[in-house]
Amino acid sequence: MKTIVTAGGSFLTGTEIADAVTGYGLALAKLRDLDVVEIPFIAANGMIHRVQFRIGWQIDLSVTFEDKVEEELVEPDTILAILGKTRAIEGRRSPQLPRRAVTIRDHIDWDEVI
Repeated sequence: MKTIVTAGGSFLTGTEIADAVTGYGLALAKLRDLDVVEIPFIAANGMIHRVQFRIGWQIDLSVTFEDKVEEELVEPDTILAILGKTRAIEGRRSPQLPRRAVTIRDHIDWDEVI
């Protein structure tokens, strides 16, 4: 189990879910993009709830490992959906500044330049 820590709170969830969210967030950050994910989490009272939060560019998100004896939270549809989004954007390139043409000269006559 892992806990995802965001500005909005901490959410205990399954390892595969947390890993998928982390990977997607990193892929989005590389593109300077954002998205909202929805995942299940285990509340303090043991009930399973759902939460939505932003991930990606300039969003603080950390993940901690938990040594709890609780059964691993697994939700295959959520994991596959997030992994699918990650794969869909991995081919996109990050924005780059336009390059200027550079002329390379073997010999420069500085008297002519000045």
